[in-house]
Amino acid sequence: MDPIKKDFIESTLKEIYRTIGIDQPINHDSILEFIIEDVESAADEDFHDGDIAIAFRRYLEKDAES
Repeated sequence: MDPIKKDFIESTLKEIYRTIGIDQPINHDSILEFIIEDVESAADEDFHDGDIAIAFRRYLEKDAES
């Protein structure tokens, strides 16, 4: 993935953490990797912060199911 897009995803993810009132989780890197893969497979080329929020929700749902 383009480093600029990866930086955008990471900064948006950190903003989600701040918005929901949590510190950066210790497994941030694995969450970020999941979200990058999800955005690459499910979103358009011109993805936006809503796509990242959806990917984060999918990550949380994935963990809730196991």
